[in-house]
Amino acid sequence: MDSKELVLFAKQFNVVALLTYLLPLGIGLHRWRSLLPAYQPLFWFIVLPGCLLNGALAEFGRHVLHNNILFLELATLSETLFLSWAYYNSFHSAQSRQILRAALGLFLATYIFESLYLNGGFSTSQIIYTHVAQSILLVGVAVAYFEQTLRELRNIDLGQDSMFMVSVGSILYYAGTLMVFVLEGQLQGQPDLIWIMYIIQFVLLIVFNLFLSIALWNGHRPIEHVAFPEGWPLLRK
Repeated sequence: MDSKELVLFAKQFNVVALLTYLLPLGIGLHRWRSLLPAYQPLFWFIVLPGCLLNGALAEFGRHVLHNNILFLELATLSETLFLSWAYYNSFHSAQSRQILRAALGLFLATYIFESLYLNGGFSTSQIIYTHVAQSILLVGVAVAYFEQTLRELRNIDLGQDSMFMVSVGSILYYAGTLMVFVLEGQLQGQPDLIWIMYIIQFVLLIVFNLFLSIALWNGHRPIEHVAFPEGWPLLRK
């Protein structure tokens, strides 16, 4: 496959990957009346950063405005906020939620510092450090949820635990795509390699949307709450 064919395939595959947002969107709409309030942030995660910002507006900016950085920045921010909201609802200790709020504050501070000080203004350049902070935050809370699940020893099929499914998809996507944002600027002289990295990102997006679909499908199932001592799951002995 030569460079032109690779670029054409990547662009077409990008459209396919974006269209997979419609699967969890449809399930979320179908299940909305029975969807537990704790899982409603997952639906808004699909609607706003997914379908609207990463999908419609980013493509509009790419093809019409020839600049979609603003929409992608807003997508990064809103992804982190909605997933953090969902995890906030899922953590059972007050200290866990407090640490999550603090971590989210550090993420927002990183975005503001990078945008205003390092890049000289909002939507002027790629927000690499913000993507790193996002990945650390979202992978961290996913691992913390795994830890909480293990320590509570709940009698449940993990495939029916919506946040467990989200956590698996979140780790795969945000850990797997981090290097795309970190290395993109350094690989400008190797466009074929950049497009291959994009294709990997599109594959991971499809996988993530499948996990989100499962999560929303099971979003009517209440999760048993087992009381345990206060404390951030990863820090408890």
